[in-house]
Amino acid sequence: MSHEIIDQDTGLDLLLNYDRPPPKSRLRQVMEKVAHFLAVSTFLSLLVLIPVITVQALKDKNTSNDHVAFYSSACFVGLTMPISIYGIYGHLSNYNQPKIQKYVVRILWMVPLYSLQSWLGLRFHDSSVWIESLRDMYESYTLASFLYYLIEVLGGEEEITRTLLDIPEQTYGKHGRFMSLFFTDWSGSLFLGRCKWGVLQYVVVKVFCVFLTILCEAAGTYGNGEFSLTSGYFYVTFVANVSQCLALYVLVKLFYAVKVSLFAIGAKPYGKFACVKGVVFFTWWQGVGIAVLQNYGIIHERGTWSQDDVADGLQDYLITVEMLFFAVAHMYTFSYTEYCVDEDLGMPRSGGTFGEALWSSSVPNEIGEDIKTEVLGRKKKEDTSVLSI
Repeated sequence: MSHEIIDQDTGLDLLLNYDRPPPKSRLRQVMEKVAHFLAVSTFLSLLVLIPVITVQALKDKNTSNDHVAFYSSACFVGLTMPISIYGIYGHLSNYNQPKIQKYVVRILWMVPLYSLQSWLGLRFHDSSVWIESLRDMYESYTLASFLYYLIEVLGGEEEITRTLLDIPEQTYGKHGRFMSLFFTDWSGSLFLGRCKWGVLQYVVVKVFCVFLTILCEAAGTYGNGEFSLTSGYFYVTFVANVSQCLALYVLVKLFYAVKVSLFAIGAKPYGKFACVKGVVFFTWWQGVGIAVLQNYGIIHERGTWSQDDVADGLQDYLITVEMLFFAVAHMYTFSYTEYCVDEDLGMPRSGGTFGEALWSSSVPNEIGEDIKTEVLGRKKKEDTSVLSI
């Protein structure tokens, strides 16, 4: 009997020590401390140098607006990129819940892409519309990724549907007086399908608007910032705003329908929702507000910059500044530490290699399939009721 116990203990000890990572060497510990010191000192140094460089550039009459904006904003981009990449690398290196983390990684990519695209827009004015179009496409993709993140973090569609069936329908499925003019009540098992439709239609509409923008710009009829019936900008902005408001509406309804469950699992729902909403919707409406100021003549040309250049440059510069703060917020709100395994127990990665994690988080097969079924209507006959709105 005692021999059996010894064998069991020995087997357990071998299991716990299997593939245990080696302890950190003294050199590695020192290097980590040096890296931490360099990161903090660089951050503080750039924080001081940013206003100094900007003021000196403005005082120098030989310095063009392009260089002032481009090089001063480069400081913010230089801080944003490593912070964002650090968070992304952390998830890919600790890819232990791939069904959830692939959406987190897609969301985290939004900040560095926004920052980099806006920075390039400050330098290449003639291509600003094309650069903004790419940014807008990823914006809708991020919103869809957040929807799928909510679904997966709560256990999948079937689990959410069971949760919703236990909640009185009047607490989440009914619409206000205005929205009731357009939609019937969403209840039971149909609620989640309609929420998915509401978000995914924004992806389709946004892609359509991007191609329409490119065609109008090539034909010379886009009229960026012009609220005129003869400008393509007016129609693209109107359609995109309506689609975006619908996407936000259904996302808010889903969020509040499942927020109790999100709090129960410690998912920090308000912080995550605020981060995604802040980047996607705040920056969009900020751009619309700047366009209104331009349309009313409040924004004027400056130096070699035309009125359009100043409006686009103001939006791009503000985004490069704002993304630094969003990068910090995302790093803490979507922290990879939530998915780390206990290294002391030698627990292996469950999400594959780093390369497999990168591929999994980069290819949105499930979003493409759901767009075909939920938005384009390619559904089995027994599932077509999900599309009735």
